[in-house]
Amino acid sequence: MKLIHVVGNLGFGGAERFVVDLCNEIAKNECYEVTIISLCENMEENPFIKEISGNVKYLTFGKKKGFSLSVLMKLTLWLKLKKPDIVHTHLNSSEYLTLYRLICWRTLFFHTIHNVAQIECPGYWLKSFRALFYKYGKVTPVTISDNGRKTFRSYYGLDNDLLIENGRPPLKYSSELFQLAGQYRSDELSFLLVNVGRISGEKNQLLLIRSVKRFNALEPKKCKVLIIGQVQDERLYKQLLTEAGADPYIEFLGPRKNVADYLMLAHAFCLSSEFEGMPISLIESFEQGCVSVCTPVGGIPQMIEDGVTGFLSRDLTVEGYCDALKRAVTADAEQISGSVLREFREKYHIGISADKHLRVYASMLPRTGESGTPLFFHTSKN
Repeated sequence: MKLIHVVGNLGFGGAERFVVDLCNEIAKNECYEVTIISLCENMEENPFIKEISGNVKYLTFGKKKGFSLSVLMKLTLWLKLKKPDIVHTHLNSSEYLTLYRLICWRTLFFHTIHNVAQIECPGYWLKSFRALFYKYGKVTPVTISDNGRKTFRSYYGLDNDLLIENGRPPLKYSSELFQLAGQYRSDELSFLLVNVGRISGEKNQLLLIRSVKRFNALEPKKCKVLIIGQVQDERLYKQLLTEAGADPYIEFLGPRKNVADYLMLAHAFCLSSEFEGMPISLIESFEQGCVSVCTPVGGIPQMIEDGVTGFLSRDLTVEGYCDALKRAVTADAEQISGSVLREFREKYHIGISADKHLRVYASMLPRTGESGTPLFFHTSKN
């Protein structure tokens, strides 16, 4: 079976991270020929490219900023020669499959909505265009959480989506772990928070910074927060730096390849987002057994049971988030960690997500293998 997954680029986002993990997992079985297509060129030092398995083919069409008719045509011709069984698009790559979808009736097409539907596809005309393909069965929409499903059905007025949750493989520590432990865990009087997410408006690190400062002003035990992520919005970043000032309990670390090290050391993982799909960073924290403190947005309430597998703020106010931090600081971390690890093993391991994808692909393909059995395999969690 020939599987193609298409993304706009392999930036440092959760959706791109998931595409690489999913393709690597599926390609463990030699029955599947798996290719990742990035429409845009990526820097050679991009860690996601380096993590693509040797069993997965990687191809880029070198697209520059803005729409490219030439890339659309090149991709269409390449797909006509390749004759894939499945083409699965993500994020803003969907429209580059338009021509191939119209001329090819053999291939099955899927598109994953990784965020709130109206955020993932803003604008009346683009929404209407995609809705036609969803409505008439040319593209099967995939949602990743209960909230994502609700926003899809409300936004498009359709109910034909398939819900498949994201997943992650077990994380690996780097050689820096012990050095970082000495740097950040030597002071047992402070409570170490780790936030993983790009510096952009929807991640709402401003709420996190203000909440930590308020918490530390009121409580004897102090929270120290490490903010890890690429700067996407320079103006916002300057605002955050101004808000943090010279506070020794707030550090901006920029992007990091060794996120697992920081999650291993964290007392709690934090998200203060205004909206989310199903955050890959939260799944990574689950794999490490982290207590989490998050805002109740998007797919997060589906993942976190308040007081059992983490803590949800009652709203997006500083007071509400401070209260959630206080409950996390005084919680039985060992008990919550055990519950979180079980959640990861039972729901969010990449093998589970890959298995669900393959079941969907196999159920919709009319062809069978030489033995008469569907072209499908059950993935293992390893």
